[in-house]
Amino acid sequence: MSDMPEPPPEPAESRAIELLRLVGSETPAVGSRFTSQLVARARAQRAVAEPLRVLGGLVAALASALGDAVRSSRQGRPR
Repeated sequence: MSDMPEPPPEPAESRAIELLRLVGSETPAVGSRFTSQLVARARAQRAVAEPLRVLGGLVAALASALGDAVRSSRQGRPR
């Protein structure tokens, strides 16, 4: 059983492979304030996410009601 050799990668693919190897071999430096900043950012996102979910539900309900109202007015109209 003979395996056909793979063609050499294109320049962009070679560069991507090189960058992935660099990322995998170097551990980024983490500052002393990293954890506190991460927690603060997560809390801020959570504080914004909940009201936006509620607002999204309200907008979806209003759109559905409006769509139903338009459909019912079209069905009741004589042609």
